This record gives sequence, structure tokens and C-alpha cells, in this order.
Amino acid sequence: MNSRNTKGQFVSGNPGKPKGAKNKVTSEQKERIEKVLAMLDETLDEDLLKMKSKERVDLWAALQEYIRPKLQRTQVEVESTEEQITKITFEVVGSGKKEENRGTKDEGRETK
Repeated sequence: MNSRNTKGQFVSGNPGKPKGAKNKVTSEQKERIEKVLAMLDETLDEDLLKMKSKERVDLWAALQEYIRPKLQRTQVEVESTEEQITKITFEVVGSGKKEENRGTKDEGRETK
């Protein structure tokens, strides 16, 4: 049975690859990666404790993009005026969580 017409197009009646069917190579690669991850899981806690603080912070920051949405970057254009800009304020909105405002130490004085 010829599954293509004279133009090289598939003829009707041939459903092709079943929906959801996995590629054999992809399945084998996935299994190998899962084995490697299982091996690494066993030593992960120990490895994290051996890392320097900066390395842990860098790893934490790198992993955040996989579980938290990134803030959208926006470009702001400011027209030049006679007045000098002395202060720019950024506000984060829409977090959905209300946190207690904790003071931070800034140049030796506590601010809230």
C-alpha cells in the first residue's frame, strides 16, 4: 500500500504516529538521566554543606528561575526637563502575600 500520492503528500486513512507515542531514543535518554539524578540525590545534602556561602547563594538564584516566575522587564523612557531627578522609587505589587514589614540596618541606623 502506497501511503503517499504523486505529489509526495500523505494520503488519507493513514493516521501516522499514535498520539502520545514516545520516541525510543528519547525514552532511553530519559531513563539514563533519571539514573544519574538518583545517584546525585544520594550525595546532594553533603555536597551542599561543603559549598561556600557564595556558591550556595549563586545556586539558589540559578534554581529560582525554574520554580518562580521572572519579573517582566520594562523599558522606561524619561524626557529631559529643567528639573533634576533626585529620587526614583520602585514598587512591587501583586505578590498576593502580606508580609510583616521588618526593619533592616542601613549604614548603622535601623530603618522600617
